[in-house]
Amino acid sequence: MTWNLPGAPWLIAHKSMLKVNKPKLFTICGQDYVFWKNEKGEISALENICPHMGAKLSDGWICPDTNTIACPFHALEFDSEGRAILPNEKNSKPLAKQLKLFFQGDFIWTYANQEPKLPIPDVLEKLSTQFRFIGVAGDVTIKAPFLDALEINHDVNHAKGTHRELFRIKETIVNDFQANNYFSVSIIKHIREKNTLSEYRKNIALLFSPNPVELVLENYFPSLVVVYNDSPLGKLVQAFTIYPQNQNTTRIFIPLFAEKSFGVFNSILEPPTIKATEEIIRQDVTMLENLYPRFEPKIRLSHEEPLRWVRQLYHNW
Repeated sequence: MTWNLPGAPWLIAHKSMLKVNKPKLFTICGQDYVFWKNEKGEISALENICPHMGAKLSDGWICPDTNTIACPFHALEFDSEGRAILPNEKNSKPLAKQLKLFFQGDFIWTYANQEPKLPIPDVLEKLSTQFRFIGVAGDVTIKAPFLDALEINHDVNHAKGTHRELFRIKETIVNDFQANNYFSVSIIKHIREKNTLSEYRKNIALLFSPNPVELVLENYFPSLVVVYNDSPLGKLVQAFTIYPQNQNTTRIFIPLFAEKSFGVFNSILEPPTIKATEEIIRQDVTMLENLYPRFEPKIRLSHEEPLRWVRQLYHNW
Protein backbone atom coordinates (compact mmCIF):
# COMPACT_ATOMS: atom_id res chain seq x y z
CA MET A 1 0.00 0.00 0.00
CA THR A 2 1.17 3.51 -0.84
CA TRP A 3 -0.64 6.75 -0.19
CA ASN A 4 -1.03 7.66 -3.89
CA LEU A 5 -2.33 4.26 -5.13
CA PRO A 6 -0.20 3.99 -8.32
CA GLY A 7 -2.20 2.74 -11.29
CA ALA A 8 -5.54 4.08 -10.09
CA PRO A 9 -7.60 6.21 -12.50
CA TRP A 10 -8.18 9.77 -11.27
CA LEU A 11 -10.88 12.13 -12.45
CA ILE A 12 -9.17 15.51 -12.16
CA ALA A 13 -11.45 17.99 -13.92
CA HIS A 14 -14.39 18.85 -16.12
CA LYS A 15 -13.46 21.08 -19.06
CA SER A 16 -15.69 23.83 -17.65
CA MET A 17 -13.23 24.14 -14.74
CA LEU A 18 -10.57 25.50 -17.14
CA LYS A 19 -10.75 29.02 -18.57
CA VAL A 20 -9.66 29.51 -22.17
CA ASN A 21 -5.97 30.42 -22.48
CA LYS A 22 -5.49 30.64 -18.70
CA PRO A 23 -2.88 28.35 -17.10
CA LYS A 24 -4.10 26.35 -14.10
CA LEU A 25 -2.00 24.48 -11.57
CA PHE A 26 -2.96 20.88 -10.77
CA THR A 27 -1.16 18.79 -8.15
CA ILE A 28 -1.70 15.04 -8.23
CA CYS A 29 0.23 12.23 -6.54
CA GLY A 30 2.93 14.62 -5.37
CA GLN A 31 3.65 16.19 -8.76
CA ASP A 32 2.69 19.68 -10.01
CA TYR A 33 1.33 20.11 -13.55
CA VAL A 34 0.11 23.08 -15.54
CA PHE A 35 -3.06 22.73 -17.64
CA TRP A 36 -4.45 25.02 -20.29
CA LYS A 37 -7.39 25.00 -22.69
CA ASN A 38 -7.35 26.70 -26.10
CA GLU A 39 -10.26 28.20 -28.05
CA LYS A 40 -10.99 24.81 -29.65
CA GLY A 41 -11.40 23.21 -26.20
CA GLU A 42 -8.17 21.21 -26.56
CA ILE A 43 -6.42 20.50 -23.26
CA SER A 44 -2.66 20.46 -22.71
CA ALA A 45 -0.83 19.36 -19.55
CA LEU A 46 2.88 19.60 -18.73
CA GLU A 47 5.02 19.30 -15.63
CA ASN A 48 4.84 22.71 -14.00
CA ILE A 49 8.61 23.20 -13.68
CA CYS A 50 10.38 25.06 -16.46
CA PRO A 51 13.34 22.91 -17.62
CA HIS A 52 15.49 26.04 -17.95
CA MET A 53 15.76 27.34 -14.36
CA GLY A 54 12.81 25.85 -12.49
CA ALA A 55 10.19 28.59 -12.66
CA LYS A 56 6.53 27.70 -12.26
CA LEU A 57 4.95 27.56 -15.71
CA SER A 58 1.50 28.05 -14.15
CA ASP A 59 2.59 31.62 -13.31
CA GLY A 60 3.21 32.28 -17.00
CA TRP A 61 0.81 32.96 -19.86
CA ILE A 62 -0.64 31.29 -22.94
CA CYS A 63 0.23 32.46 -26.48
CA PRO A 64 -3.04 31.80 -28.34
CA ASP A 65 -1.59 31.99 -31.86
CA THR A 66 0.84 29.13 -31.21
CA ASN A 67 -0.97 27.34 -28.34
CA THR A 68 2.22 27.53 -26.29
CA ILE A 69 2.84 28.39 -22.65
CA ALA A 70 5.39 31.05 -21.79
CA CYS A 71 7.60 30.82 -18.71
CA PRO A 72 7.21 33.85 -16.41
CA PHE A 73 11.00 34.02 -15.78
CA HIS A 74 12.52 34.35 -19.27
CA ALA A 75 9.42 34.14 -21.53
CA LEU A 76 10.58 30.83 -23.00
CA GLU A 77 7.69 29.12 -24.81
CA PHE A 78 6.80 25.42 -24.72
CA ASP A 79 4.29 23.64 -26.94
CA SER A 80 1.73 21.05 -25.81
CA GLU A 81 4.33 18.26 -26.15
CA GLY A 82 6.83 20.06 -23.93
CA ARG A 83 9.19 21.19 -26.71
CA ALA A 84 10.93 24.53 -26.28
CA ILE A 85 10.31 27.06 -29.07
CA LEU A 86 13.82 28.38 -29.65
CA PRO A 87 15.32 30.54 -32.45
CA ASN A 88 17.20 28.58 -35.10
CA GLU A 89 16.05 25.25 -33.66
CA LYS A 90 13.46 23.02 -35.25
CA ASN A 91 11.98 19.70 -34.11
CA SER A 92 13.62 19.94 -30.69
CA LYS A 93 13.03 17.09 -28.25
CA PRO A 94 10.45 17.49 -25.46
CA LEU A 95 12.06 18.96 -22.35
CA ALA A 96 8.96 19.43 -20.17
CA LYS A 97 7.23 16.11 -19.47
CA GLN A 98 3.60 15.72 -20.51
CA LEU A 99 0.87 14.38 -18.24
CA LYS A 100 -1.02 11.75 -20.20
CA LEU A 101 -4.74 12.50 -20.19
CA PHE A 102 -7.82 10.43 -21.05
CA PHE A 103 -11.06 12.09 -22.09
CA GLN A 104 -14.69 11.03 -21.68
CA GLY A 105 -16.58 13.84 -23.32
CA ASP A 106 -15.75 16.89 -21.20
CA PHE A 107 -14.36 14.86 -18.28
CA ILE A 108 -10.58 14.61 -17.88
CA TRP A 109 -8.96 11.52 -16.37
CA THR A 110 -5.36 10.53 -15.75
CA TYR A 111 -3.27 7.72 -14.27
CA ALA A 112 -0.64 10.29 -13.20
CA ASN A 113 1.75 8.70 -15.73
CA GLN A 114 1.60 5.33 -13.96
CA GLU A 115 0.83 1.95 -15.51
CA PRO A 116 -2.98 1.50 -15.34
CA LYS A 117 -4.22 -1.02 -12.79
CA LEU A 118 -7.98 -0.39 -13.06
CA PRO A 119 -10.06 0.72 -16.05
CA ILE A 120 -11.61 4.17 -16.11
CA PRO A 121 -15.30 3.77 -15.19
CA ASP A 122 -17.75 4.83 -17.88
CA VAL A 123 -20.45 6.04 -15.48
CA LEU A 124 -19.94 9.77 -16.20
CA GLU A 125 -20.09 9.11 -19.93
CA LYS A 126 -23.45 7.39 -19.42
CA LEU A 127 -24.72 10.11 -17.10
CA SER A 128 -23.88 12.74 -19.72
CA THR A 129 -26.26 11.05 -22.18
CA GLN A 130 -29.08 10.47 -19.65
CA PHE A 131 -28.92 13.64 -17.54
CA ARG A 132 -28.19 17.33 -17.94
CA PHE A 133 -24.87 18.59 -16.59
CA ILE A 134 -25.53 21.66 -14.44
CA GLY A 135 -22.09 22.53 -13.08
CA VAL A 136 -19.30 21.72 -10.62
CA ALA A 137 -19.45 22.36 -6.90
CA GLY A 138 -16.37 22.81 -4.77
CA ASP A 139 -12.94 22.17 -6.29
CA VAL A 140 -11.11 22.76 -3.02
CA THR A 141 -8.11 21.30 -1.24
CA ILE A 142 -8.60 19.38 2.01
CA LYS A 143 -5.67 19.55 4.42
CA ALA A 144 -6.01 15.86 5.20
CA PRO A 145 -4.55 12.59 3.85
CA PHE A 146 -6.36 10.89 1.00
CA LEU A 147 -7.51 7.99 3.19
CA ASP A 148 -9.40 10.38 5.49
CA ALA A 149 -11.30 11.86 2.55
CA LEU A 150 -11.86 8.41 1.06
CA GLU A 151 -13.39 7.15 4.30
CA ILE A 152 -15.80 10.04 4.82
CA ASN A 153 -17.23 9.43 1.34
CA HIS A 154 -18.11 5.88 2.45
CA ASP A 155 -19.14 6.64 6.03
CA VAL A 156 -22.94 6.51 5.92
CA ASN A 157 -23.16 7.43 9.61
CA HIS A 158 -21.40 10.79 9.41
CA ALA A 159 -24.35 12.68 7.92
CA LYS A 160 -26.18 12.56 11.25
CA GLY A 161 -23.39 14.57 12.89
CA THR A 162 -21.36 16.37 10.22
CA HIS A 163 -24.40 17.53 8.21
CA ARG A 164 -26.83 17.97 11.11
CA GLU A 165 -26.91 21.75 10.65
CA LEU A 166 -27.81 21.44 6.97
CA PHE A 167 -30.25 18.52 6.81
CA ARG A 168 -31.22 17.83 10.47
CA ILE A 169 -30.85 14.06 9.99
CA LYS A 170 -32.00 12.09 13.02
CA GLU A 171 -31.67 8.52 11.72
CA THR A 172 -29.87 6.67 8.92
CA ILE A 173 -31.11 3.34 7.60
CA VAL A 174 -29.02 1.17 5.26
CA ASN A 175 -31.34 -0.99 3.18
CA ASP A 176 -28.61 -2.76 1.23
CA PHE A 177 -24.86 -2.88 0.55
CA GLN A 178 -23.35 -5.01 -2.20
CA ALA A 179 -19.66 -5.07 -3.20
CA ASN A 180 -17.92 -6.65 -6.18
CA ASN A 181 -14.16 -6.13 -6.38
CA TYR A 182 -13.58 -2.37 -6.78
CA PHE A 183 -17.27 -1.44 -7.17
CA SER A 184 -20.07 -1.32 -4.62
CA VAL A 185 -23.63 -0.06 -4.24
CA SER A 186 -25.23 1.31 -1.08
CA ILE A 187 -28.94 2.04 -0.67
CA ILE A 188 -29.62 4.29 2.29
CA LYS A 189 -32.38 6.39 3.79
CA HIS A 190 -31.98 9.49 5.95
CA ILE A 191 -34.89 10.42 8.24
CA ARG A 192 -34.92 14.18 8.79
CA GLU A 193 -36.30 16.51 11.42
CA LYS A 194 -38.74 19.11 10.14
CA ASN A 195 -37.06 22.31 9.02
CA THR A 196 -38.18 25.69 10.32
CA LEU A 197 -39.42 28.50 8.10
CA SER A 198 -36.25 30.42 8.95
CA GLU A 199 -34.10 27.52 7.74
CA TYR A 200 -35.98 27.37 4.44
CA ARG A 201 -35.41 31.10 3.97
CA LYS A 202 -31.68 30.70 4.57
CA ASN A 203 -31.34 27.67 2.27
CA ILE A 204 -33.90 27.39 -0.52
CA ALA A 205 -32.34 24.07 -1.54
CA LEU A 206 -34.09 22.48 1.45
CA LEU A 207 -37.33 22.85 -0.50
CA PHE A 208 -35.93 20.27 -2.93
CA SER A 209 -34.84 17.84 -0.21
CA PRO A 210 -37.59 15.30 0.58
CA ASN A 211 -38.18 13.58 3.90
CA PRO A 212 -37.01 10.88 4.07
CA VAL A 213 -34.00 11.34 1.80
CA GLU A 214 -33.50 8.13 -0.17
CA LEU A 215 -30.13 7.69 -1.84
CA VAL A 216 -28.41 5.18 -4.10
CA LEU A 217 -24.61 5.38 -3.92
CA GLU A 218 -22.49 3.81 -6.66
CA ASN A 219 -18.91 3.57 -5.40
CA TYR A 220 -16.06 3.37 -7.92
CA PHE A 221 -12.88 2.81 -5.94
CA PRO A 222 -10.87 4.84 -5.28
CA SER A 223 -11.96 8.25 -6.48
CA LEU A 224 -15.64 8.42 -7.32
CA VAL A 225 -18.95 8.07 -5.46
CA VAL A 226 -22.02 8.76 -7.60
CA VAL A 227 -25.07 9.67 -5.50
CA TYR A 228 -28.59 9.43 -6.98
CA ASN A 229 -31.18 11.48 -5.08
CA ASP A 230 -34.88 11.79 -5.86
CA SER A 231 -36.32 15.25 -5.32
CA PRO A 232 -39.49 17.20 -6.20
CA LEU A 233 -37.53 18.52 -9.20
CA GLY A 234 -36.70 15.04 -10.45
CA LYS A 235 -33.61 12.91 -9.92
CA LEU A 236 -30.41 14.75 -8.99
CA VAL A 237 -26.97 13.16 -9.33
CA GLN A 238 -23.82 14.22 -7.46
CA ALA A 239 -20.47 12.71 -8.44
CA PHE A 240 -18.25 13.08 -5.34
CA THR A 241 -14.71 13.11 -6.71
CA ILE A 242 -11.39 13.05 -4.82
CA TYR A 243 -7.76 12.59 -5.76
CA PRO A 244 -4.50 12.78 -3.77
CA GLN A 245 -2.48 15.95 -4.22
CA ASN A 246 0.32 15.35 -1.74
CA GLN A 247 0.72 12.94 1.15
CA ASN A 248 -1.32 15.20 3.44
CA THR A 249 -3.64 17.05 1.05
CA THR A 250 -6.59 15.86 -1.05
CA ARG A 251 -8.61 17.60 -3.75
CA ILE A 252 -12.40 17.36 -3.91
CA PHE A 253 -14.99 18.54 -6.43
CA ILE A 254 -18.48 17.41 -7.35
CA PRO A 255 -19.97 17.44 -10.88
CA LEU A 256 -23.75 17.77 -10.73
CA PHE A 257 -26.45 16.44 -13.05
CA ALA A 258 -30.21 16.95 -13.19
CA GLU A 259 -32.84 14.74 -14.77
CA LYS A 260 -35.13 17.53 -15.95
CA SER A 261 -34.84 20.96 -17.48
CA PHE A 262 -37.09 23.79 -16.35
CA GLY A 263 -36.20 26.15 -19.18
CA VAL A 264 -35.82 29.76 -18.07
CA PHE A 265 -36.13 28.65 -14.43
CA ASN A 266 -32.88 26.66 -14.60
CA SER A 267 -30.91 29.81 -13.74
CA ILE A 268 -33.02 30.16 -10.59
CA LEU A 269 -33.08 26.53 -9.47
CA GLU A 270 -29.52 25.42 -10.23
CA PRO A 271 -27.47 27.91 -8.12
CA PRO A 272 -29.14 26.83 -4.82
CA THR A 273 -28.48 23.19 -5.71
CA ILE A 274 -24.79 23.93 -6.32
CA LYS A 275 -24.67 26.07 -3.15
CA ALA A 276 -26.15 23.29 -1.00
CA THR A 277 -23.60 20.81 -2.41
CA GLU A 278 -20.80 23.25 -1.65
CA GLU A 279 -22.08 23.49 1.92
CA ILE A 280 -21.82 19.69 2.17
CA ILE A 281 -18.21 19.98 1.01
CA ARG A 282 -17.49 22.79 3.49
CA GLN A 283 -18.83 20.74 6.39
CA ASP A 284 -16.87 17.63 5.35
CA VAL A 285 -13.68 19.67 4.95
CA THR A 286 -14.12 21.35 8.33
CA MET A 287 -14.58 18.00 10.04
CA LEU A 288 -11.62 16.31 8.29
CA GLU A 289 -9.23 19.18 8.94
CA ASN A 290 -10.03 19.14 12.67
CA LEU A 291 -9.52 15.44 13.36
CA TYR A 292 -6.73 14.24 15.62
CA PRO A 293 -4.20 11.86 13.99
CA ARG A 294 -5.80 8.53 13.12
CA PHE A 295 -5.82 5.56 15.47
CA GLU A 296 -7.62 2.21 15.60
CA PRO A 297 -11.30 2.95 16.40
CA LYS A 298 -12.33 1.84 19.87
CA ILE A 299 -16.05 1.89 19.02
CA ARG A 300 -17.83 0.11 16.17
CA LEU A 301 -21.06 1.49 14.72
CA SER A 302 -23.70 -0.29 12.70
CA HIS A 303 -23.71 0.14 8.91
CA GLU A 304 -19.90 0.31 8.63
CA GLU A 305 -19.69 -2.27 5.82
CA PRO A 306 -18.88 0.37 3.14
CA LEU A 307 -16.21 1.83 5.40
CA ARG A 308 -14.56 -1.54 6.01
CA TRP A 309 -14.77 -2.36 2.29
CA VAL A 310 -12.95 0.80 1.22
CA ARG A 311 -10.33 0.55 3.99
CA GLN A 312 -9.49 -3.00 2.96
CA LEU A 313 -9.07 -2.05 -0.70
CA TYR A 314 -6.85 0.88 0.22
CA HIS A 315 -4.58 -1.05 2.57
CA ASN A 316 -4.34 -4.05 0.21
CA TRP A 317 -3.46 -1.96 -2.85
